[in-house]
Amino acid sequence: MELTRRDKRWIAVVGLIGVGVAGCYAWADHSEDSAYPLPFKRRDASVLVRLQLADPSTKNTVVEADDRTITMEVAWSGCDYKPDLVAGEWADKVTLLLRRRDASGPDIGCEDGGIARVTAVLRHPLGSRPVTDALTGRPVPYTHAQGRPAAGG
Repeated sequence: MELTRRDKRWIAVVGLIGVGVAGCYAWADHSEDSAYPLPFKRRDASVLVRLQLADPSTKNTVVEADDRTITMEVAWSGCDYKPDLVAGEWADKVTLLLRRRDASGPDIGCEDGGIARVTAVLRHPLGSRPVTDALTGRPVPYTHAQGRPAAGG
């Protein structure tokens, strides 16, 4: 049986669609979020809400000795992937924001969350700039790693 010209066109169209779909999947696997196996919703969160201020086993927020690295331990739920700490820098202040990836859904079981250590590195030393929560505008309490008094906290 010989294929007609119309049949050949349909096979070509279906083949191109298949190649396009496969290309999309291949491209998605190389995106920055490919380490996350489930689909997720990106949600920003206040660092103050997620800080473990009442938990003495956490170090809360520390500005390292280089005066550029900010590390904090935050609570995260079992349906979240480990959050990222995002720092915004201005001449007069530094803001902190938690970038969350929420994978909750109707058919997804969530495990217990935990405490995650997250880090952000500033382009310029913190100096005397205050550190604030990007969503609430409230000051974020912090300490310096070498025991130096915190200028902004």
